[in-house]
Order: sequence, then structure tokens, then C-alpha cells
Amino acid sequence: MRVAFVICALPLVWGGLLEDLGASLGESRAQQLQRDAAALETELRATVKALPKTSEGCLASSAARYALHRLFVEKGWFVKGLQELDPSREIGHPNMSSPVVILQDQVPASVKSLFEQRLQRTGLCLSDLAMLAALLEDLVHRETMQRVSAAFRAKHVPLVGKVSVEQLGTLLDYVMMSYILEVANLEGTNLDQQDVSLYLSGKRPMEEVYPNWPKTQKFLRDIQGVVAPSRRGSLTFDEITHVVEEIHEHYGRFHDEVDCQDMKNVLFGMERCPGRVDLSRFYAASLYEEKWQFSESVDYLRDLGALDEARHGRVPSVVVSNYVLGASNCIGTSRFYAQCCVDPCDQLMAKLEKALAAPAAPAASVAAAIKAVLPPTAPVHHTLEGIAHDGLVVIHGRLFAQWLHHAYPQECPMPPSMGLRLRQELPKDFTLRTGQDYVATEKEMKRFAKKVDVKVKNDQSDCELPWTFDEELLDESDETPVDITDFNSWIPVALASLATSAMAVALAGYAWKRQVSAHSARGPLLQTEAQADPAPADPASPAPPVV
Repeated sequence: MRVAFVICALPLVWGGLLEDLGASLGESRAQQLQRDAAALETELRATVKALPKTSEGCLASSAARYALHRLFVEKGWFVKGLQELDPSREIGHPNMSSPVVILQDQVPASVKSLFEQRLQRTGLCLSDLAMLAALLEDLVHRETMQRVSAAFRAKHVPLVGKVSVEQLGTLLDYVMMSYILEVANLEGTNLDQQDVSLYLSGKRPMEEVYPNWPKTQKFLRDIQGVVAPSRRGSLTFDEITHVVEEIHEHYGRFHDEVDCQDMKNVLFGMERCPGRVDLSRFYAASLYEEKWQFSESVDYLRDLGALDEARHGRVPSVVVSNYVLGASNCIGTSRFYAQCCVDPCDQLMAKLEKALAAPAAPAASVAAAIKAVLPPTAPVHHTLEGIAHDGLVVIHGRLFAQWLHHAYPQECPMPPSMGLRLRQELPKDFTLRTGQDYVATEKEMKRFAKKVDVKVKNDQSDCELPWTFDEELLDESDETPVDITDFNSWIPVALASLATSAMAVALAGYAWKRQVSAHSARGPLLQTEAQADPAPADPASPAPPVV
């Protein structure tokens, strides 16, 4: 693997790309995409700068997917086609998939071809990635319009005219309930259409399937109060769509704070080894402590990469970071993404990338950057020098991801034995593929729960985390070779970025954040994903509403 230390080259002329997009999507839509992409460039720049490049200074397939994943995971979106969420498992090796798959069949083939041609010629440069991201967000916007339209029809509200602020609360509840209940994808869930109708109509309380529904309603009202204060009196369809978009924009952080953080706190309280909960303790909590969500089967935990079976002769353990980030803890549904827990390790990597501003560096430089911008690490028995390639630590490699897991066992997931990221299936897709239930039977849970070894309950003598020397580097199998160029030339830049990283983080911060704490809860409706592929949407107008 040879790595290029060059800044991403200027992209192909914006005008040519806009002209081509305008011909396929319409001029006004293309111009709006350009405006949206300009803001996304700023968010992508630091990550792109730190990734390995093609000889033209752009990103090959897997690096481009990684950059886009990092962009969207900030709001808890695990976009389908970007490494983690690959339920179909149609993609064999992660480097063989184009990031253009995130558009699915919702744009004309000519639009996808524009990005594919760039990817094949030079790789995707910064503005190409930003435009691709803007196009995905545009598709999500159109999907949101479908949801709002469905809510209007269900509540017998005309699409033309204005809606009172009082009516708005009812519509927002309906939109969010349909999102959580996954009404478009009932096949394979534990609900039928009649059940859903009862919840949507208010005849059965949402708390039955999602205990944190009252807190979710408060979140909806908070967003409504900011975006559409009561003094406005009434709103149009487009204004209500904007409110729903703001809800989806911030819902990932809300879900992470309300559901995911409390789940992590419960698991951390059950740890015997850092970042590990004995499977016996995990199932005992489900059986005897009303922590019903800790009920995934052994096979499904293994499929998620959340089962540590390295200690022979002992009961396996659940890897907390892998489990929390697992697909079984995603909620809601979209054609384009799943709403999952936010990965704290991605936030650590973002700081490190800004500090180094390069895809690799000497072990001493990486250690200095970690000390400067990251929290203190746990003791790690494997040195950075030991995972270096020709003296350089590649920060987007499997061994460095493993090192991070040892350094931050509660934040960073353990990477699979081969690959950089876990390929996870939503629960229903696991069942469809294997024929096995993703939930453990009571008998299976009791078989492990009985294996609680009192002697080792508080014994940490065998808590050394597993380590393998398998390595895989981002884009190492891409066809375009890349080279290390003048390593010494970028060292001053990397050192300077250490001094300015705090300012960069401050400038890139969110304008508005909510701080919420609540009890842990997770809905049981998460074993579903869209199976049917409807006809491609008319690029000039939203597709028919999904109900």
C-alpha cells in the first residue's frame, strides 16, 4: 500500500457538472444543489484532506464512501451503501462498491453516470463529493415531502391553504409515529397494518411499542417552537415540511441522547472488563432486570461483530461499543438511511484528522496529536511503532482502528478480523438470510445466564483485549496506484494544525444543540427495511407518497 500525501486537487469545472445536472434534473434544482453543496464542502474538507488520494489528488471508491459516511453519521444517519449498513450483502469487498449507490434508483441513470465517470477517471474530488451529498439530501427532502403529504391525507387536511399551529402538533406526531412504526415496510415486523392504524389513530398508546414517546413528543414541540413559534398563527405545506426537515436534522442527536447514551450507561454499569459485558450478565439483565432490549441471539450478536469469543473456556462477552452501534439499535426507517446511535469514535477521528491533516504520519507525530487533541487513553500493550508501515502509522487502517479500540474501549468499536468497518444487517434481513430468529429464546438466554462464575465476577485478571495482526488499508485494492510524495513538506502543516485545531472545531460547530437526558428505551420494531424498489421518481417532482 502506497499512500499519497497531497491535498485534494481542484475538481472538474463546476460549470460543466452543473450544466449536465441541469439537463437531467432541471436548471432550478441544479442551482439549488450547487448552493447546498457549497456548505457541505466546508464540512467535508478536513476529512478529505486526511484521506489517501489517487494520483490526481481525489478519492477512490472506499475513501469517498468513508468521507460521506463521516459526513452523515454526525446526525446518526447510517446511509445505505456506505460501509456499515449493507443488509443485502451484495457487495463482497468494501472497495468494490461505488459511493454512487447511495442514490439508488431515485435519479436518472445519466446523473449517476456523471459521478461514475469522474470516479473512474480521477476519483471524486471535494466538490464532487459535496454535490453527491447534496443530491442525497435533496432526495431525503423529497421523501420528507411524501411523509408530510401522507399525514395531511390521513388527517383530512387539504394540501392547499394553511394549517393552524394547533393542528401542526397532531401532524408532527403522525409523521414521527409513521417514521418509528415504519409503516412503509411492515413485512417481517411484529406489527400488522391494523396494529399500526390503532397507534396512528391514537386508539392505542405509542408507549406500548416505544416507551420514550412522551419525550419524543416534547422534542417535537421544542423544534416546533423554534422553527414555527405560535405567534405565526398558521403555516403552509412547505413551511410544515421545513419543520419536519429540522426534526429529522436534529433527531439523530436526540435519539442518541435519549436512547443510546442511557443504554451505554446501563451496559457500562455491568462491565467486568473495560468495554465488555459477560454474555451471562447481559442475558441475566434481560431475564431478571427488565432490560428486555438485551435479547439478541448469539448468532446475531456474532453477525454484528458484538461478540468477543477470544477467551477460550470462558463465557463469551458482549463488546459494548460494537453492540450499541449495531443495527438492532437503529430506529425509524428511510429509503436512504437508518437512524442509529452516533459513533463517538468518529468524533475522535475527526479531531485526529484535523490535527494531522494527512492519511499517515510517524508514530511519534500520531502520539503527539493524540495527546494534544484526544482524551487520555487506557493502557495499550501494543505500540504505534508496532503497527507502522515503513515508519508511518496509517490512521485509516484496520490495525489503527484496533489500537483505538484498545485505547478507548468504551468509545471505539473493535474492527472485524478483516476489513475496516463492520457490515451489519438489520434484524429482519438477518432472519431472511439465515432463517434464524434474531432474538434469543428464553431457553438460550437461561443457558448462558446460569454460567455466571462467582469467582470471576469481579476478577479482571483475564481482561486483556484480543489482538490480531491482520491489516487492511483504505483503498489498498483500488486499481489506481498512489504514491507518498515529499513527506517532509507537509510536516509543518500538520504541526501547525495541532495549534489551530481547537479554533477549527469551534468554527465548524453546530449553531444549535439540545442537551437531553432520559431513561433508556428502544422500540421493538427495528427488524425491518424496505424490500420493494418502487419505480424511479420523476426528477421534476416528488414520488407518490409512501404510506
